[in-house]
Amino acid sequence: MKQIRQIKEKNVWDTMVLKENSSFAQSWDWGQILIAEGKDVQRLIVEEDNKNLLCAQIVLMNLPFGWKYAFCPKGPVGQKVSNEILVVLKDYLKQQGVIFLRLEPKENNLKDLLKIKEVNPRATLILDLGKTEDELISVMHTKTRYNIRLAQKKNLEIKNEKNLNFFLELMEKTGSRDNFRLHENKHYESILNSDFCRQITVYSERVAIATGIFIGYGETFTYVFGASDHEYRQLMAPYLLQWSAIQIGKNEGYKYYDFFGVAPKTNKDAEYEFDTNHQYAGVSRFKHGFGGEYHEAPGTFDLIINKIKYSIYFTLRKLRKLI
Repeated sequence: MKQIRQIKEKNVWDTMVLKENSSFAQSWDWGQILIAEGKDVQRLIVEEDNKNLLCAQIVLMNLPFGWKYAFCPKGPVGQKVSNEILVVLKDYLKQQGVIFLRLEPKENNLKDLLKIKEVNPRATLILDLGKTEDELISVMHTKTRYNIRLAQKKNLEIKNEKNLNFFLELMEKTGSRDNFRLHENKHYESILNSDFCRQITVYSERVAIATGIFIGYGETFTYVFGASDHEYRQLMAPYLLQWSAIQIGKNEGYKYYDFFGVAPKTNKDAEYEFDTNHQYAGVSRFKHGFGGEYHEAPGTFDLIINKIKYSIYFTLRKLRKLI
């Protein structure tokens, strides 16, 4: 008989999640970051005869009317996430008053899922860090190689240390320039307060001009957030920041470098073509210059648990966007 169990031990959880080569978003430490923000996090497994079938780190989110939904970022994970297994998870969440489960599975072999606008990017580029540095440089776009070498001649200083104030300042500038919505400051603060994450910053004469947050988990070193000061764009600091992070990931023994988010392909048969009007278009062009291999997951879906309440929620969401 299949049943749900909560996991309370870090080593038990990460052992199961890493076995499935899961994203850092399903890691114990990322859950702790969300808990530090005040989020309600549960780490669930579906098991049968002492065999783990599915892992799902979920975040319970409050909605109007006392309702709530559950979000499973970059998950759930398992050898095969079947509809039968999801029913067990669905029944468990229903008992907790959850009206829908938002999930981001690796494969779309499930029925009764409603596709919505993606929360985490479904497409990314991944570098093979098993290559030598010369090999990594050789697969870069000519302009990217040129900009890295140009930045290396500008007497820029690279520091692997945390500074929340510099990060927030550069994120404000980048968000305003590129017109994208930022997380609340407490989210970035919780991340930088965790030993799970690191910050790499490029300085010009003691002025922070580019910075990024990176996470190493399992076999993968991931670029999570980045920001820069456009006034110093001629120094090409973002290129040096990425190359420095790639070198750090390689030197620390990670197998892959994940750019964590690009615009999805518009032509699946082409090498990499994307919609130039997509919200990730600018950053996609930049990231693609480093020569990563394209990967795409199905996206973000809602598994409806209470149809009537979900319909009301969905209608209110649409009305809110019209106001």
